[in-house]
Amino acid sequence: MIATLAEAALRSFVLGGVVWFGLTLFRVRNPHVHMTAWVVVLMASLAMPFVMHWPTLTIDRLPLSVPVTDEAWQADLSSLETPQPALPIPPGAIVAPPVKSVVSINWWLLATVVYASVAGMLLLRLAIGLCLTWRLARAAKPMKGAQTIGADVRVSRDVGGPVTFGSTILVPPQFAGWDAKKRLAVLAHEGAHVANRDFYVLLLAAFNRAVFWFSPFSWWQLARLAELAEIISDAQAIEVIDDRLSYAEILLDFASSVKPRPVELAMARASTVRARVERIIAAAAMPTAVGWRKRLWIAAAIVPVVVVSAGMIAYRTPDPAPAVADLGEVPAQHYRPFVNFYAMGPASVFAIFREGDEVYGQLTGQRKLRLTVGSDGTASYPASSGEITFALDAERRSGGLTLRMNGRDIRAAHIFEMPVAASEPGSLDQYVGWYRAAPNRVLTVRRDGDRLQVQETVQGRAALLAEGADVFSIHGDNLLVFLRDEQAKVSSVLVQNAVFGARIAPRIDAAQAQAIEADFARRVAEVPDRFREQVPVAGGKEMILRGIEDMRRGTPNYDRMSAPLAAKIQRLLTETQATFVALGAVESIFFRGVGPGGYDIYGAKFENGTAEFRLLLEPDGKVGDVIFRADGNDELGGIVSCAEEANVRGRAATSPIRIMVYNEMGDDIRVFNLDADGNRKSQSVVRPNMSWATTTTVNNPWVIADKSGRCLEVLVPGRQTRFHNVEASNIGAKPGRAARRAIPIANGEEMLRHYIDGIGKGQPDYEHMTPEVADITRQQLPFDQAILARLGALRAVSFRGVTALDSDIYIAQFANGSAEWRIGVRNGTITKIALGPNF
Repeated sequence: MIATLAEAALRSFVLGGVVWFGLTLFRVRNPHVHMTAWVVVLMASLAMPFVMHWPTLTIDRLPLSVPVTDEAWQADLSSLETPQPALPIPPGAIVAPPVKSVVSINWWLLATVVYASVAGMLLLRLAIGLCLTWRLARAAKPMKGAQTIGADVRVSRDVGGPVTFGSTILVPPQFAGWDAKKRLAVLAHEGAHVANRDFYVLLLAAFNRAVFWFSPFSWWQLARLAELAEIISDAQAIEVIDDRLSYAEILLDFASSVKPRPVELAMARASTVRARVERIIAAAAMPTAVGWRKRLWIAAAIVPVVVVSAGMIAYRTPDPAPAVADLGEVPAQHYRPFVNFYAMGPASVFAIFREGDEVYGQLTGQRKLRLTVGSDGTASYPASSGEITFALDAERRSGGLTLRMNGRDIRAAHIFEMPVAASEPGSLDQYVGWYRAAPNRVLTVRRDGDRLQVQETVQGRAALLAEGADVFSIHGDNLLVFLRDEQAKVSSVLVQNAVFGARIAPRIDAAQAQAIEADFARRVAEVPDRFREQVPVAGGKEMILRGIEDMRRGTPNYDRMSAPLAAKIQRLLTETQATFVALGAVESIFFRGVGPGGYDIYGAKFENGTAEFRLLLEPDGKVGDVIFRADGNDELGGIVSCAEEANVRGRAATSPIRIMVYNEMGDDIRVFNLDADGNRKSQSVVRPNMSWATTTTVNNPWVIADKSGRCLEVLVPGRQTRFHNVEASNIGAKPGRAARRAIPIANGEEMLRHYIDGIGKGQPDYEHMTPEVADITRQQLPFDQAILARLGALRAVSFRGVTALDSDIYIAQFANGSAEWRIGVRNGTITKIALGPNF
């Protein structure tokens, strides 16, 4: 709000400057012309917050030639699991003193409070003055007779001289004893105020000053309009009595006795009477009145200036020209990695990759990370729901694998191994059908001659390349393995995505597929209106409160959940229960907004911290999905230099918090958790331009190192370090450094406009995104495209600030509304993107 008002005030100031320059340039002296011009400017100033960005000049840029692919594999994020349990704190952990940090001040909140306080006082003063003077006018005694010249004149004992309130002229009891010339001058002057509706003009100007009190132009505007109103009324009075000197004497007489209220128009104010008398005596002739036709011409001359001052310039890139395709035969690219897949449950798959001497692991919905192998041969993978360990030698020789996670053993069945011996896949018809890839997505496999095609809900088709019996890939990147049941029939398909891991999609019939796709179509149809209106679904808050209490007791009500959500909660019950127990009792819960996927976003305040819930309710009243994020407590956290690593320790029994680290170093970085003894553990590898997230506890330190293990900085989780950008220029800097960048990234707005344009057309430019952003964009495309269709044409984009992850915040103005976008750009590539409310 503050930014919008400030921008409107600046635009009004520019408009006023142009009008003032025009009046000065053409040497306009007639106060009637000035009054008309400044009234038009006043109306534009009041309307500016609502009309700015509406008039937009669109300029076409030269299109870029970019390659257009016929087939693209559409990744899916909707099936990602986002468990948020806290890492266990070892008993007797050493408590280190908190990291020294400066007091964090929310400057936007402080500015909002100051603005609202001053504006509120000015508006209250105006309202009180209006009310008191209205009561005074009602109590005054009407005066009748020829001496009133047909005006609504009333006598009041509470005024010392003539004043105007609305269309009523108030005079003191002495009015009847004044001489005829004085009475005539008073009634002519005040009558001119009534005829010109000066009271209402100045009332609007006073309201404009209260709203834009921080702008000097609003104060000057009110004073100028009041001055012009008096000049015009003085001229009318002099014309009636035809005696300048006598009228000047009358003004001097009233100036010493009249004390007007804030919303009255007094005939003579002491602060302005001297200038008025000098002007009356020096004037060679009275100004000529301006008719309504001429006033309209004046207004018409100013309207183009108003349009320009309220408008924006938008750039549009025409549809990119496709590059000339190579019509020659393209060699098939086969799937190369060596990988074993293990099922940890109906929806979780753990994949182990071997690349030379390095071993990597990847859990469904999480990143592919290098495994840490201890001296005893135990490999560990830092999953967000807890560290997974196993004997590396056992993985080589066993058909199954025992994984240890959160203190218990999980027997993971071996599913498949790549590569496989080359062979014919057999009859393609056995693979044709539908597979449930996610609760709201269907994977459809079709036959096209001697080839198979795969298509995910509302996405494009992709051709499958045979890798062996029951095994296919898409351009050698994404893997599909058709799995068979005890009767050797294809019953499911394992889908491996390079970014988000493997998932198992069970086979379903046509009716089930149709129902899932109909439900997805319903969501896509509902989301645009929900996103634009930002109104929660009824019953969401109560559902979250019941769910929290059930989780604290360890007795979730699975009947109130969809089947996929129930399976996820059941699998992670122990860890999730521990998190809610650590947070303590709920103190408050509040609605924050609606996300672009149709999730209602709630913030919650607990006894020992805060958290965010994203809730998706189904039409039958069940909870379709919940995304939970622990946000820690009021402790700020901080960045500690590597020299202090040996002295940094975790703090016991602290609040759960989810941290996110983004790697902009241009090379791999490694992340280690420090235990109570200061030893490094839980290694993770974060690729360049990739993010890494985990749930830990406040003040539980993490070492960020380069790929050789050399410490770069130590991150202590807290409110200021929930989101942390790792880049060479800012290593070791204090948290919040990005907020000090007051200007946007050089080509950030251009990249955002190009991104929005591509989403709206359903043809995003994936070549200018990191793989992570590209996969998120593919998954969110149906919803974002529907939202943009409802919002209409893009009119303007305005910069609003910088996030902790060094992304630029923009407000995009569309024909039918606005939306917030966050974008990070490096070397012409989008590294981060987000639509909608983020907290």
